[in-house]
Amino acid sequence: METAAHSHRKLMSTRRRSDRQSNEHGVTRRDFLGTALLGAGGALLTAEAPARAFAATQAKLPYAKLGPQWSGPGGLGDYAHSNGNVYETVNTAHALRDGYPLEAHVLTDRESAFDLIVVGGGISGLMSSYEFLKAHGGKARVLLLDNHPIFGGEAKQNDVEIDGYHLTAPQGSNMFLWPAKAAEQTTFWHPVWREIGLPTGEGADSPVWITRATGTEKPLRFSGENFLEMMIGRLDSQQAQFFRDPRHPSEWRMTRNPWEKDYRDFPWPEQAKRELIHLDRLVKPLPKDFERWLDSLTYRDYLAKVVGVTQQEVFDYVSPMIAAYGCGLGCDAISAYAAWVFRAPGFDWPIGTPKGADVASFPGGNAGIARHFVKRLIPDAISGGDDLHDILYGAVDWNTLDRAGRPMRMRLNVTAVDVRHEGPPGSKHHALVTYVDNRTGKAYRIHGKTVIMASGQWMNKHVIRDAPEPLRAAMDQFDNAPMLVINVGVRNWRFIEKLGVTSARWLGGVGWFTNVRGPMSLGGQHMPLDPDKPTMLTFYDPYTCLPNSVTGPEVPLKAKCIVARQALLSLPYRDIETALREQLAGTFGPHGLDVERDIASFIINRWGHAYVVPQPGFYFGKNGAPAPRDIVRQGYGRVRFAHSELSGTQLWSSACAEGERAARQVLELV
Repeated sequence: METAAHSHRKLMSTRRRSDRQSNEHGVTRRDFLGTALLGAGGALLTAEAPARAFAATQAKLPYAKLGPQWSGPGGLGDYAHSNGNVYETVNTAHALRDGYPLEAHVLTDRESAFDLIVVGGGISGLMSSYEFLKAHGGKARVLLLDNHPIFGGEAKQNDVEIDGYHLTAPQGSNMFLWPAKAAEQTTFWHPVWREIGLPTGEGADSPVWITRATGTEKPLRFSGENFLEMMIGRLDSQQAQFFRDPRHPSEWRMTRNPWEKDYRDFPWPEQAKRELIHLDRLVKPLPKDFERWLDSLTYRDYLAKVVGVTQQEVFDYVSPMIAAYGCGLGCDAISAYAAWVFRAPGFDWPIGTPKGADVASFPGGNAGIARHFVKRLIPDAISGGDDLHDILYGAVDWNTLDRAGRPMRMRLNVTAVDVRHEGPPGSKHHALVTYVDNRTGKAYRIHGKTVIMASGQWMNKHVIRDAPEPLRAAMDQFDNAPMLVINVGVRNWRFIEKLGVTSARWLGGVGWFTNVRGPMSLGGQHMPLDPDKPTMLTFYDPYTCLPNSVTGPEVPLKAKCIVARQALLSLPYRDIETALREQLAGTFGPHGLDVERDIASFIINRWGHAYVVPQPGFYFGKNGAPAPRDIVRQGYGRVRFAHSELSGTQLWSSACAEGERAARQVLELV
């Protein structure tokens, strides 16, 4: 057992010094740290928890206009102005939710009708565009609209430069199985990987992932990505877990790889420790045709009734794992089938990855996949050639994205606010799409022979104007939970190396999980993996890490989502940075971290609707009724839907599958 002082420096001193630091664009942090709590949700967030939770399902929270200080600094390069859902994106989306005034201000786009309009520039929207154009031999007219400053959806990256090193980290989406030959044998795969030229691991010029650090003699292990270590990845890294000392709440205590010591250092009742040990070691066979049965239960019910978990400490320990890994909320909200899909503890999943496959990530996460799509759709949109290095690191040529006369066009930083048919939805008339420029507020209307909504149902239900009632009701049954992803650039990580670990988890506090990734090496060139050199630490914070979040099986799912999302929206940038700096100082400060000296950059990425929450019945429906996702997949009229949330497993591969399906559906209409 190890003890760490709560803070090795006074917090106010740290705050004053951080105000003097500058980001890469020469803008001081002071420019970003003056935000006050937003009016939206202010009263809700200060109410008593039960009242707050139940009121959330009834209240329509007020719309508050945000400014650049809410987004905070975004780093360098093409993604510098698109760190998560930035203020322009949120402002327009909330105005749409509250009733965007249009009719008197819409300008008609005089271009002839597009064969396909795709709303949403994430991987599913890019896949729909690719599949549609492929079917037409590249001779169709496709327009993609996206409400962010750059394509990719949550598959984006943050870039910074620290002490002469260019560092890249994911904003959210990352992880794939590697190499391609092994990944093809799993469900985490789509054949388009090979089609768009992503690396397969079969050639001499394929990337490799550095797993041995220089500058240390310790036998450290590194994962090539972030997600697996949150859940079951106990073979690819060593982990420190921090918790408050119950006798001295101002101090943090730490234990390494606690599962190896039967959690004896945890300040828990012995019964809770025994149950977590049992859960760890359990390989539970499931009955035949178990899928529908599991989808009728919450994961908490499964753990309680089948596994025998009774202690709240165990539920609380598992919940952020499954929330961050892919389900959005914890065990008291999600379907047990979703937990099985995501390899949560308590099922017949062995610890580890599929045979022959490793987990890996591009430097910027799945931004690398999105960029490969764009390079195939608009070859000169990314400078350089078709090799992996140029696609990952080439600059975006913004002038090429929406060039008239091209088969594929992209219009960024615009929000679709109205989609309807020119005539009855069942007719062969065109669809009309109205969008708003996020920067100017001007609205434009365009015609499309077909439309694919590759955006989430939290937007679609406000945008689609002539949908039949069963479809509208189905869209309203999708609930989404938020995620805060923070990328902290440090000048060195010797303070982690001294502990003999490469990942960390906090039981309580902000910044729930982080790890030192093994970087991708391409032709011998890669980000450093040396404890005396800079790195980017990516922190994933699910709903349980946000202040005033409400949990428990008695709290409605919608309330959990709304309260957590409003907490995310209401947190000033300064409060997020200060809280994480304090936490890092308290846990790593005694081991050498000086938060003033060693933290060189701090970028937050807020995703208000990061994950669909696959609640019981999400996959197979309830009481004999079809699952809402199956109703949405049918579409209506000239409109079809493609978004990874429809699969319940928001992976790059499922995004491609949904995008491909929607493209094939609209191909039958033209």
